[in-house]
Amino acid sequence: MPSDLDTFLSWGIEHDVGALGRGIKDYPGRVHHWFNGDGETAIQWAKNLPNGNGTIKHTCGHVDGFDVDWDWRNKDDYHYGTITGEGPGRSHGSSAMFATLAGLYMGYDRIVLAGCPLDSNGHYYWPEKTQDTLGPLWMGFDMMAWIDFRDSENGHRVRSLSGYTAKIMGYADKKWVQGE
Repeated sequence: MPSDLDTFLSWGIEHDVGALGRGIKDYPGRVHHWFNGDGETAIQWAKNLPNGNGTIKHTCGHVDGFDVDWDWRNKDDYHYGTITGEGPGRSHGSSAMFATLAGLYMGYDRIVLAGCPLDSNGHYYWPEKTQDTLGPLWMGFDMMAWIDFRDSENGHRVRSLSGYTAKIMGYADKKWVQGE
């Protein structure tokens, strides 16, 4: 995430910021939107947000401490409920997918994913890679959700700076962000 952020900031392009989870601590300026797809596990974060000067806090469903509760599910659950026995309704694709869909719904024309590699190397803020810090283990359902999104009518509006999201959605560069 830090290297993705450095790359993006080096382009000197005016932008709004939507941060995921702890990523809000790393952005040097105002964060406009903060997303946490697992809001029920982040209530204390939402109530005590760092860098929270006017930041709008988003999650799925009503959760205390959040400003916006999005109520949607993926159109296709990829038979997840049938396979796992958990029942239908689980969303797939990661918190980055949630933030991407919300950003597009709010009217953003282009979205650049930074620090959303969709890999199993663990979160960037854990420098030591151990059994406790590696993961999550993304499932085929999550990858299918990103591939289906890529092929959707809005897929061309999103690119990534690294990892599997970049391989699936395409790599962002300054020219793409500027619409060239």
